[in-house]
Amino acid sequence: MRAAMIALLVSVAGSASPTFAASPQEGAVQVGRPGCADDVAVRATRELIHFDSRGRPVRGYLYTPRGEANGLGIVMLHGGTGFEMNSILFDAHAIQLASRGYRVLLPAYFDVAQPERTRRTLTARAWRQVALDAVEALQAEPGMARGGVTLWGYSRGAAVALLAATGEDSPVTSAVLVAGGGELEEDLAGRQAAFLLLHARRDEAVPVRTTRRLAEDLRGAGAWVEIEELAFDGHQYDLPTWCSVFGRTRAFVSARSGN
Repeated sequence: MRAAMIALLVSVAGSASPTFAASPQEGAVQVGRPGCADDVAVRATRELIHFDSRGRPVRGYLYTPRGEANGLGIVMLHGGTGFEMNSILFDAHAIQLASRGYRVLLPAYFDVAQPERTRRTLTARAWRQVALDAVEALQAEPGMARGGVTLWGYSRGAAVALLAATGEDSPVTSAVLVAGGGELEEDLAGRQAAFLLLHARRDEAVPVRTTRRLAEDLRGAGAWVEIEELAFDGHQYDLPTWCSVFGRTRAFVSARSGN
C-alpha cells in the first residue's frame, strides 16, 4: 500500500520540506501548537498524500514524527463538515500527536462518496472501506508495531470508525469515538476490541443517550469500553475541550499498547 501513496509537495513558510519548528518568539502563534497547556516542542512533518480505496484516489494528510517514532498510529476521521474544514480544526492537534511519536493519517473519505440520503447504506460501506484502507496504509509505514493503528472519529467520523472497527473482517482492535452514536451490528466476543467513547454533558446534534446506549451495546457484544463525559455543553467543542479529548486519546492509545 505504501507504493500507492503519492506524496505531494507541501510548502511551509517558504520551505520545500513540510517540516514544522517551534517559533522562538515569545507570545507568537506557533505552528503546530493548538494552545493546550501540555503542548510539546514541534518535531513533525505533514504531507498531502493520495492512497487508493477500491480504485479511487483519496486525499489525506500524513503526519510523521521527526524524532523517535513509538510504533503507533492513529487514523483520524473527520466530521460532517468535511475534510477541508476539519483538517484545519485538527491540524495542530495531529502535529502534536506526531511530535510525540505517533504517525497520524487524516483521510478525506468524502472523496469516494458525498453524503446522500438516498444512498446511505452504499455510502456508509464506501466510507468504511476508506477507513480500513487508511489503516492499511498507515500500518505499512516504517517501524509501525503490528496492530498498532487506532481508529479515531468525531461526529460522523465516529460512526464511520464504529463501522470499520466492528466489521467481521476488521483488523482494528481499538477505536476512539468522539460525539458519536450508532448501531452495533456485529458480535465482538473474542476480538479483544477496546473503545473509548467521549461525549459532552449535553449535545444538540448527537444526544448523550445514544452514546451511552452504544457503550452498553459494545459491552454486551464483548468489547472493553470506557466512556467519559467532557466538561462542555454542545457539539462544536471549544479549545480546552479539544485539549482534553486529545489528552484522553493519548492516554487510551498508550495504555492499549502497553507504552
